[in-house]
Amino acid sequence: MATIRDVAKKAGVSIATVSRAFNNYKDINEETRKRIFEVAEELKYSPNVAARTLVTKESRIFGYIMSGLEKGARHNMVQESLVGIYEFARSIDYEILMFAVDSAIQQNKSYLQFAEEHSLAGFVIQGIKTDDAYYKEVVKSRIPCVLIDQPADSKHVGYVSIDNYEAAREAVQYLVDRGHKNIVYVTGTDVASVSHSRCKGYLSVLRENGLIIRDDYIVRGNFSQEETYRVMLQFLPKHPEVTAIFCASDLMAIGTILAAKDLGIGIPSRLSVVGFDDILISSYTTPSLTTVHQDFYQMGYEAAKMLYDIVQGVDVHHIKKVPYKFIVRESTS
Repeated sequence: MATIRDVAKKAGVSIATVSRAFNNYKDINEETRKRIFEVAEELKYSPNVAARTLVTKESRIFGYIMSGLEKGARHNMVQESLVGIYEFARSIDYEILMFAVDSAIQQNKSYLQFAEEHSLAGFVIQGIKTDDAYYKEVVKSRIPCVLIDQPADSKHVGYVSIDNYEAAREAVQYLVDRGHKNIVYVTGTDVASVSHSRCKGYLSVLRENGLIIRDDYIVRGNFSQEETYRVMLQFLPKHPEVTAIFCASDLMAIGTILAAKDLGIGIPSRLSVVGFDDILISSYTTPSLTTVHQDFYQMGYEAAKMLYDIVQGVDVHHIKKVPYKFIVRESTS
């Protein structure tokens, strides 16, 4: 059977160009695209057939793709997930290959190309966004894949997450039960599905309790401690009525706490702050952070287990919700 390399060689282009042509990237000119398709037809090459061949090989290697890897406290989440993936893989005598990618890499090397180059049985992907090239490829691909914290459900694709909507509801209801009425939500990015799920949970609790919903009480922090700090330095002095803030990540909660401290706002005496994730540093901040605990080890383990079932053709449900815990610490009253 012809491979993507055969097509690239005969068409006189790179493997990446062939992959981009078949995935409808707009930066491939029509003449080049036409030549690639003609060569592919001549060689009887089909991306779907290539993918199907990959998954029927006796590969005992899973790929783990982490998108958006960067320096910072949040990446103990990646370590915990990877340990979970590794533990399950080891139990079935599989190996793990880890790939760190960003948007630029995704533009130059396709998801299918990664799998074809390394003869992988399937992928677990974490940190991917809805506007990423790989996300768009994954939902159409025949290569088995499980996403962590990003919905996508098909015959070959599943995902593992907590119930972000219910977790957000529990966090906000906790604040309401303690008498808070003016509650702000600090959201992440628009291209992260968890931002929307947690926002829906926040809004649903406000509605159920008859509290006013204000557009200016939804503040964008983009999952960044530094950006949230800057935003809150401007926001908090203008809104002295706000007594509680629910953040869609611990890093944004920490940025909020640091801004409040620099503004002389007491926590929790004047302002209660709730985070989300329970990253390692959350229990060591001053005050320690009330937050939603996500079991990233279990997410990784369940993602690898689901991937194995998909590879083996087991009729398994492609959505797995891992339990979470709401942890009360010192940042709320």
